[in-house]
Amino acid sequence: MSVIDDIDKPYISGSLYNLTNPSLAHLPIQDHITTLSSKTIGAQEYSYNQLCFSNLKDNEEISLTAQKDYTQSINNNFSQTIHNNKDSKVKGSYTESITKYHKQEVLGLKDVRVGGEYLTNVALSKDTIVGLSHTLNIGASNTLRVAKDSSESIGGDKEVEIGNNLSSSAGGDLHTTIKGNSETIIEGDKQEYIGGNLDITSQSQGNISTQKGLYTHSQTLSFQAKDIINMESDSMSIDTQSDCSIQANNTINLNIGETTITATSDTITLKAGGVEVVIDSNGLVVKGGEIKSE
Repeated sequence: MSVIDDIDKPYISGSLYNLTNPSLAHLPIQDHITTLSSKTIGAQEYSYNQLCFSNLKDNEEISLTAQKDYTQSINNNFSQTIHNNKDSKVKGSYTESITKYHKQEVLGLKDVRVGGEYLTNVALSKDTIVGLSHTLNIGASNTLRVAKDSSESIGGDKEVEIGNNLSSSAGGDLHTTIKGNSETIIEGDKQEYIGGNLDITSQSQGNISTQKGLYTHSQTLSFQAKDIINMESDSMSIDTQSDCSIQANNTINLNIGETTITATSDTITLKAGGVEVVIDSNGLVVKGGEIKSE
C-alpha cells in the first residue's frame, strides 16, 4: 500500500518475488501460510513485525512477531477463552497492576515455584480457606510477627514436636484452661522461679511422690488441714536451732511400742513396763510400781 501526494487516496500494488524481494514463506512448501509483514526501516535492516496465518489441516495457527515492543490498549472489556493449554514465558520482569477486584479460580492443581524471595503485602484483611489438609514445609527459620492479638481454634487434636529447645515469654498474664486431664513428662530436671506467691488448689486429693528425697526450703513452713495430718516413715528426725513448740487444744499422744505419754490440758500420764505415772492438780501418783532413789 502506497500514497502519492494525497493520503486520502492510497493505492495497493503487487510485487514479484526475486532475489532482492524474497518471499516471506518458503514456497511451495509453506503455501499454506499467509503473512502480513512490515520490515524495519533501513537499507541494511532485515528485522520485521509480522502477523502470520497458517491454514494447514489440524495445525492451524496464528502467530504474531513483534521485533521489539508490543502494546495493547483496550478501552472497555477484554475477554479471552482458551480451550486447551496456555504457556507464558517472561525472561525479564513481570508487573501486573489491578485497580479493582482480582479473582482466580483453579479447578485442578496449582503449582507455584519461586527461585528467589517471595513477598506478599496485603493492606487489609487476608483469609485463606483450605478444604482438606494444609502442610507448610520450611527449610530454614520461620518468623511470625503479629502486631496485635492472635487466636487459634482447633476442632480436633494438636501435636507440637520440637527437636531442640523451646522458649516462651509472656509480657503479661498467662491463663491456661484444661477441661480434661493434664500430664507432663520430664526426663531431666525441672526448675521454676516465681517472683510472687505460689498457690496450688485441688478440689480433690493431691499427691507428691519422689523416688529419692523431697526437700523444702523456706523461711516459714506451715501445714494446715481441716481434719487430720498423717506423717509415716521408717524414722523421723526434727532438729531446731532454737525452740520447738507443740500445741493442742485437746490431747497429745506419744506412743513408743508399749510405752505411751498422754498429755491433756490438766493431766500428764506416762505408761511404761506396767507402771503408770499420773501428774495432775492433785499431785504425782504412781501405779503398779515402786519409787526408788539412787
